[in-house]
Amino acid sequence: MRLKLIAAALPLVALAPVAVQSAGQPSRSPEEIYTTRCAYCHEAGGWGTRALAKRVPAGEAELRNRSSLPPAYTIAVVRRGIGAMPQFTPTELTDAELEALANWLDRGNR
Repeated sequence: MRLKLIAAALPLVALAPVAVQSAGQPSRSPEEIYTTRCAYCHEAGGWGTRALAKRVPAGEAELRNRSSLPPAYTIAVVRRGIGAMPQFTPTELTDAELEALANWLDRGNR
């Protein structure tokens, strides 16, 4: 019986570091995250920029040029994905990193 309980608890122990990493301070700066994870598609000429140009006001297709990009929207799109954009899991981008990135984009700190 004790072995069954230990075996059942092992998957939970394996997930614990991810949960701890997702909380607290981001390990990478928003600029670093944007450069390494977003810019490829969301800078001039990128696939994401070209797709957004069909749906947003002129001049705002590049994420860093958006006049309004609510953090809650950014977080939802990054976690769920939208269109051709894949979702990013908390193991790829922690909750703290995603929140910092979303706030950075919203405040225009680019």
